[in-house]
Amino acid sequence: MALSDLIKQIEGATAPGRDIDVEIALLLGWRRKVEYVKQDEHGEPVRKVFWVVPTGGDYGKVPRYTSSVDAAMTVVQEVAPGIIGGVSWEEDGRGAAILGDGPYCQAATPAMALCIAALKAKQTRDDS
Repeated sequence: MALSDLIKQIEGATAPGRDIDVEIALLLGWRRKVEYVKQDEHGEPVRKVFWVVPTGGDYGKVPRYTSSVDAAMTVVQEVAPGIIGGVSWEEDGRGAAILGDGPYCQAATPAMALCIAALKAKQTRDDS
């Protein structure tokens, strides 16, 4: 998925989503690995999807980037290292974030706002 499409998807989302988490993970270098690991009751192999972490060959679980501020901070550290910013939230759970001199980004959760801010910082850097 293109970076601009991912940003629009997060901006339009009304709640965190594992589908968005997966798209962010793919952007960060996570890889899917499919294996047929065991047989079901009919003797057929069962398809199993594993996620390979970007730093090596180990398997891992895709972080919940859109619902965890801690996980969203890993996106910031990966795509916009060294940029100072902030994140805030409202009583209703919505969030806002800004990185450096970038735009204020608002979303359904603080984590989602932080992801948007990081991805927009990456987009600006990539366009330069």
